Amino acid sequence: MKAVRLNLEDRQAWQKLQHVLTSLASDYMDLVAVEQTEFKFEQQVLSIAFTLIVADSNRDRLNEFTQSIDRYFNRLQLVGVRRVEWEFYIIGEDVPVLSQGKDIPFIAAPAPLPSSALSRNATSQSLARNAQGNLLARGKFRFSNLVRRLRGWLFDPRTIAAARTNSRIAIRDPKGVLDAIRTNAIAKFNDTIQWVDTFPWESWTKEKAEQIKRRHQRNLVRAVIEDVLIFGVLLICLYWLTEALSGPTINLARMPQRHYDGNITNVQYRCGNPGVTLKNYVCLDKGMPYNQVAGILGGEGKPLGIDRKFGDRAVVISWSNNDLSMNATFVNDKLVTRAYRQLTASK
Repeated sequence: MKAVRLNLEDRQAWQKLQHVLTSLASDYMDLVAVEQTEFKFEQQVLSIAFTLIVADSNRDRLNEFTQSIDRYFNRLQLVGVRRVEWEFYIIGEDVPVLSQGKDIPFIAAPAPLPSSALSRNATSQSLARNAQGNLLARGKFRFSNLVRRLRGWLFDPRTIAAARTNSRIAIRDPKGVLDAIRTNAIAKFNDTIQWVDTFPWESWTKEKAEQIKRRHQRNLVRAVIEDVLIFGVLLICLYWLTEALSGPTINLARMPQRHYDGNITNVQYRCGNPGVTLKNYVCLDKGMPYNQVAGILGGEGKPLGIDRKFGDRAVVISWSNNDLSMNATFVNDKLVTRAYRQLTASK
């Protein structure tokens, strides 16, 4: 593996070293408190201080961690560093319980550039530094990079050839394409079910529980506050989901004692204002008594005679105005038929 060279005088290299070692320590969260790791570089000596979670740590686990650190520094070429030391402390104590270190080959730092070269590059370096520190510029760069990658994938000859081939297959054999999609979906679903069945849920749950326990041991107040906030957010989401999925509720306490009206079933209240109109004519139903029909049409009608078609007791009553004339036939005070005639052309 090719060795990586880092000049700790460079801020980016120093931050990269800290990030890598912190990531390495995060693999041993059951052993050390990652967030309390300290770094120091003085007099060509790099010092790293780790904080152990418990005093009686697992020695095998600790040896494995120190060997990982040693292997990591074997792959590094640190510029301007003669010795690397790492120490382990117990929380609340100033004396290390374990100290290790190693001398590494010294690599001299590169010679500084002439002042003339620094003056020529000062403007470009300051612009580059400002651009890197600008979050908006970083966001635009990432977005433009994503757009370029997406455009490159869309206009890739292989993508175009695959699209043409698939479109031809779909046109020639749409049923086969649907069957292939169905088979692929079933295979993906079976893979998902198999992954769910074979996933080590028990060990994963135990690991998460250990992580939560270690987090509580490091800072109980902070951990409890975080747990309360997370639990509150989950409750709010569950409440919103319940409200969205549940139907409308009725508050009987706020409902008036008489919250119904029997008149709404009366045909008279489904008609228009009393009068001889087409709306009221359509509103007349078979079987209505004479008084109800008279109330809908706005008054008493005029008897016209007997309709022999419905028997000797069938009486024809008429209602009219300037525009419309209506006839209704009643048998035993019940409406059996109706008819109307428009008197003017405007209706």
